[in-house]
Amino acid sequence: MISRDFKNLAQEVNGKLLNKEFATAVFKGVAIDSRVVGGEQLFVAIEGVSDDGHRYLDDAVGKNCAGLLVNNKFTGIDELKTKVPTVAVDDTHLAMLKLAQNYRNESETKLVAVTGSNGKTTTKEMIYSFIRNKTNKTYRSPGNFNNLFGLPLSIFKMPSDTEYAVFELGISVAGEMQQLAEIAQPEVVLITNIGPTHLETLGTMENVAEEKFSLADSLDADKIVILNADDPTLMQTAAKRKRDFITYGFDSSADYRAEKAGVSSSGYPQIQIDGKIIEVKLFGEHQVYNILAAYTTCRALGLDITAEDLDKLQFDVSMYRGEIENISGLTVIADCYNANPTSMESGLHSFRNYLDLPEMVNRPNIVIVGDMLELGEKSIMYHRQIGKLIAELKFENLIAVGQLSKDLFESAKENGFSSNINYFTDVSEAGDFLIGNLPRGGVIYLKASRGIGLEKLITLLKGSAFRDN
Repeated sequence: MISRDFKNLAQEVNGKLLNKEFATAVFKGVAIDSRVVGGEQLFVAIEGVSDDGHRYLDDAVGKNCAGLLVNNKFTGIDELKTKVPTVAVDDTHLAMLKLAQNYRNESETKLVAVTGSNGKTTTKEMIYSFIRNKTNKTYRSPGNFNNLFGLPLSIFKMPSDTEYAVFELGISVAGEMQQLAEIAQPEVVLITNIGPTHLETLGTMENVAEEKFSLADSLDADKIVILNADDPTLMQTAAKRKRDFITYGFDSSADYRAEKAGVSSSGYPQIQIDGKIIEVKLFGEHQVYNILAAYTTCRALGLDITAEDLDKLQFDVSMYRGEIENISGLTVIADCYNANPTSMESGLHSFRNYLDLPEMVNRPNIVIVGDMLELGEKSIMYHRQIGKLIAELKFENLIAVGQLSKDLFESAKENGFSSNINYFTDVSEAGDFLIGNLPRGGVIYLKASRGIGLEKLITLLKGSAFRDN
């Protein structure tokens, strides 16, 4: 974890220590949220679009923070600077990024950076779990802390003696990835895939690929770049580069190949690696790519990871990324952490294949889908395509939620989904309908972008089950 005295902090970020009597005071760790700042941490007041961290300086001091990093233009600091060490800079966010880069420079950690349109967080967790079986001095970024705010906070938490670290890097606008690369300075880059994400800001999938690839472009030629050989956009972008890559895949010639082995009786996808069939205990056929990517990364690092290691894999993932849960006789598949056209299509096909298992025959099913966000001018087209797919897959019940999903709903009707189909503008309305129309022994699949809040329906189902019991 990062630790500095305030004199050195001021020098490092080109700032001014406003109370020199605190020059030798020390902070350990960094926070930008006054609600969670700890007693030894530096509180960085970030001026954002919708809020300003300077409004919460009193709260941070009340939580006994170690000190403050503020903007020069902030004028309400006279009283606070007598209480805690305070450093003023021109831009607190840029100062935080500089501090994170310096701390990363000090470490000899082998850092793996994972990016791509789908599967970043899950693949990161798998890689971390594999490596941790080999050495305890392993770290990974928490949750999906992957942008220009989350990445520095993740780096600050990394123990100084870490041997291997796994970080996910995510972007939404052009130029962000280069900044993230300068801070993370990875030894290994993994790009999982390229899909229609962040099209509002990046325009085309080709632009998405170029932005993701700027992470690989930041590496020296002797560093490792790992690619999904089955992704045509990714490989077309790679072909423009004069460097070597390590590849993995199922359908293409690749350095590390495996075979898809269908769906287990539990509903989970299976993969065959080195002759051994392994069940990946997360819903969705796309999960086999995540585990193969993790396996390839560890092998590329020179770690002795075997198929038996994969079979014993225990890993943590954020909620709503593919758990299958029983709630009072209902089977609920929570796959609503995020969504884009690629992951939505994969999830729906996976759900259809799950329903076709002998164990699922004659069980009623409900598909609950919500808006896919940040798709730009092609949003209507993508939602209509998913509506058509839902009709083709012949699910029994459809609930569409959100303003953008009206197009999905209309497309599903136009393509033959004429009964047991309902549309609601928000989750609350959908929840009221769902609770009143739950089929006994039903199987429910939920998929949407996180901003729609479909996870509230899971909470509602659990609350209803509690009351019924």
